[in-house]
Amino acid sequence: MTVCVEGFLEEVGPQVTGWAWLPADPARRLRLSLLLDGGSGSVLRFDTLADRHRGDLQSAGKGDGRCGFAFTVPAAFAAHEHDVDVRLPDFPGIRLSGAPRRAIPVLGPVTLRAVHPAQDDAERLSGFLAGMARLQGGSAAAVPDAETIRSWLATPGYGSGYGRAERGWLMAERNGRIVGHCRIGPDWPAEPGTGGLALGIELHPDVRSHGLGHALMRAAEDWATGRGARLELAVLPHNARALALYRKLGYTDLGPVAHPATGEVHRHMARPLPPRGTPRSAVVTLVL
Repeated sequence: MTVCVEGFLEEVGPQVTGWAWLPADPARRLRLSLLLDGGSGSVLRFDTLADRHRGDLQSAGKGDGRCGFAFTVPAAFAAHEHDVDVRLPDFPGIRLSGAPRRAIPVLGPVTLRAVHPAQDDAERLSGFLAGMARLQGGSAAAVPDAETIRSWLATPGYGSGYGRAERGWLMAERNGRIVGHCRIGPDWPAEPGTGGLALGIELHPDVRSHGLGHALMRAAEDWATGRGARLELAVLPHNARALALYRKLGYTDLGPVAHPATGEVHRHMARPLPPRGTPRSAVVTLVL
């Protein structure tokens, strides 16, 4: 018999937060085991209940909303990088969606560079995108494989030549691991022939709240300056974190727009670009 447990590991760091709920038994408070691994060879286990009331979960139809959890990590442990996993002891073999994660107190150096068609970047980027899909509880089936990414990179107009390219793809690396990317090109939601360039950006949840999203957005704008009239993007209405960042960076909400493949409604946002500028160098190292 397959057990359907809904839930998500949302935040890691000084606190570990999220929610877990059993639709078949909505009044049941699920037991959770939090596993903290600092890399010393020993794993700390803490047990807790998903029984905290959250109005957002109740509004979303998750029973009475008493399915959230928040656990404070011991201060000495939280000061260092560590891995976080969440298991459900009453359902062996089930890991809470969104796990495992890595808590990172200080991000440190991150390298931003263009995705290179001739290197193994396509394979690594495809793996990153598949991992992100699985981490968020989705399927990796719709993620572009390495060959599809290489085809996009081989499209005329890709590159870093100032004033020539209209397609660019940047990725962020920390300790040799891809932790984010952004793609710029004449794609949806930008209308063909209007001078708009679409921006797609994604960060691994481990590296959020360190300013990397802001830096990656600015790098994309630097790249696009002089190549288009504006940057455009589409964001899901419930993604409050992304909406706040885009508004802070000067993006205007143009209203709802439906995804051409899924029909899912997004918010369409845009920011004008200066007509000319100095292109960013191919590789930039940030310390965050």
